[in-house]
Amino acid sequence: MNEQYVEERIRQYSKTRTIYEEFAEQILAILKAIVKQEYPDIKIASYSRRAKEIESLRKKLRKDKYNENSEITDLAGVRIITYSKKDIPFIAGIIEKSFDIDHQNSVDKTHMLGHDKVGYRGDHYVVSFGEDRIRMPENKKFKGLKCEIQVTSLIAHTWSEITHEKGYKFEGELPEDLERRKNLLAGMLELADLEMDAYVESFDNYVSKIEQEIEKGCLKYQINSMSLERFMAWKFPCISPQIFRDIDLILTELSLFGLSTIKELNGLVRLEYEKEIRKAEWRSLDGIIRNILIIDDADQYFTKVWNPSMNQMNRKNYELYQRFHVDIDRICQEHNICII
Repeated sequence: MNEQYVEERIRQYSKTRTIYEEFAEQILAILKAIVKQEYPDIKIASYSRRAKEIESLRKKLRKDKYNENSEITDLAGVRIITYSKKDIPFIAGIIEKSFDIDHQNSVDKTHMLGHDKVGYRGDHYVVSFGEDRIRMPENKKFKGLKCEIQVTSLIAHTWSEITHEKGYKFEGELPEDLERRKNLLAGMLELADLEMDAYVESFDNYVSKIEQEIEKGCLKYQINSMSLERFMAWKFPCISPQIFRDIDLILTELSLFGLSTIKELNGLVRLEYEKEIRKAEWRSLDGIIRNILIIDDADQYFTKVWNPSMNQMNRKNYELYQRFHVDIDRICQEHNICII
């Protein structure tokens, strides 16, 4: 590569780099808005955007495969990292319908590897604004610009970052033992990606099953954060929004009280108490569950569960316990609890 030409390209890019930064920022803003609107349940590990660094471009231009006629299509860049590999096709669909795609320069790294190789997997799109977007006054300055959008999973991104960083420090072929270890590690990470997807799918199916069965009155599930949340939504649909202040503490209290299944907890809920909740319009699920236990067996609760450092009781709760014939005055006296 002619060094004079390289420096001329660098000078030209230096003058317009700010535009590429703005272009990448605009691309990312569009993607984030559409993902949030169309797929609110997709969890994104990170979004990032950048304009290519000057030194990175200089190094790229000096490589043998580039010449005076070569087009550099990643001067603006956006990266989307998903927690789950299964979400990548949804993001890819948004990209394909939102921008003009330069298919010649876009790369499906997974397809390139084929079925018999391991390594980095992800989708790389080179995009530009279509006519509709370019006609907008704020986008006219981006006419003719291209941006590379990378979509990959968190595990694949980790592998890419490690090999990219090491690649800058080493040129040429690795010794056989290191090459083998690198390939083994790539295979392990790909397997981890697949297992992550399988786990996420199984977890989602488990949650869906809990929701469906609890709605049908099947309460066989062990008490955990998920089953407890679904049970409370089913048992007290009048409460909206439903709020847990400290679900870990409530799970501990239920365990100390001797409850292990949702069916056992449901068995303690009196019909009169359900009516009380609807009338009082309480919102704190922690307090509602705690009152279920106290109304059922106050002595057991204050002996096995109650934290002695909590030496105060809300008068609203005090009056509730009186209505349900809890001997609350004796309990307050025995446990040095004052009514506030």
